[in-house]
Amino acid sequence: MKCFFRSFDVGIGDCNVLRLVKDDGNQYVIMVDCGKFTTTVKSYVEDILQNHINLLVATHIDGDHINGLSSMMKNCPNLQIDKIWYNCYGRSIQDVGKVELTEEQREVLRWVKNALPVEFDSINYKKEISAEQGKSLASEILKNDAWRKAWNSDYITNELQDVVLPDDFGKIVLLGPTKDALDNIEKRFKDAFNGYFMQVWNDSLKDSESISELLIRLIDAYKGKFEAKQVSATISGKPDAAFVKIAAEDEGTDASDTNYSSIAFMLESGGHRVAMLGDAYAVTIEKAIGNKYKNVEKPIVCDAIKVSHHGSNGNNSKVLLDLITSHKYYIPGGRKDEYPTWGTLGRIALSQQDNDKKLIVFSHKGDMSEKMDNLDGKTKEELKIETIITDQEYELFEW
Repeated sequence: MKCFFRSFDVGIGDCNVLRLVKDDGNQYVIMVDCGKFTTTVKSYVEDILQNHINLLVATHIDGDHINGLSSMMKNCPNLQIDKIWYNCYGRSIQDVGKVELTEEQREVLRWVKNALPVEFDSINYKKEISAEQGKSLASEILKNDAWRKAWNSDYITNELQDVVLPDDFGKIVLLGPTKDALDNIEKRFKDAFNGYFMQVWNDSLKDSESISELLIRLIDAYKGKFEAKQVSATISGKPDAAFVKIAAEDEGTDASDTNYSSIAFMLESGGHRVAMLGDAYAVTIEKAIGNKYKNVEKPIVCDAIKVSHHGSNGNNSKVLLDLITSHKYYIPGGRKDEYPTWGTLGRIALSQQDNDKKLIVFSHKGDMSEKMDNLDGKTKEELKIETIITDQEYELFEW
């Protein structure tokens, strides 16, 4: 069996696919997020995946992770999906007995859709996802009876047992989120509903999944405007090895409720491991590794690590990168000069160094990924890293 991994260039967001392929051609496909359903992604789904995804994971409710999934489902109604993981409030099997929104409430919902922030391309600063701004992944899933049934009815949390994949493809160890994170985001949604819709939330309303999804995106997007948020310090100087090492000491914090609720997991197959960290908080993953890998020698060696939250400073701690290690790190997306950060690059480079260089793969040519890729050879040699900007598919391992 072989494992292939591809991190697509979908602009600022994520779109990652793991393929476990047996010698007879039988494959198990895990698609994790899609911020933008590009023609490249569409061709891959049709030609390589043969319109069949075994497990679709929407890690959390952020537009740069789910807008493309909404478009994919809208444009590919015959797509076969065996199982869907998406922690969105509701997930009802049928709408029998549920009541419609009033006209006033529908007007509020239209306002919410229009108020969602538009994502911007991290190089050209052009509107990138405006056409998909008000789409709801939940509504697209529920339109299709097969997808509705494939949608896991229970919340996906790191309190669940390992998920054994069929036909000896391996298993998934859930690292995030915690149930507390989902309880927190659910409370924020209900409070927001009560305020915006001038009615106490009740479960009898139709389209509760879509309302939840859109309101959560709205309140998370504007949270920073009303609440104090810690940010990392600005590091100045020439981006050489000394600069990167200093930056590595500076860790930020993440105050996003949606990132706190992000699904993160470890794929295990034939003694190999691939860490898919979504946009999860570092501390969430650290605690889960401590609980689920108590008797495993640290650092846990992975064939690849999909770095959390586009390599931001608040999601990739030194503690985490000392618990898991690899010689391949994938950093999708990125936003302007915000992330990926020099601090994350430095912590990756300095953690668990040996005689082999670490390959850091950026899927998107953004402001920061281009600067990091353009580090001179001497700096990369001292840091023991190689970099590349590509969304090509890699073979991670064979067994």
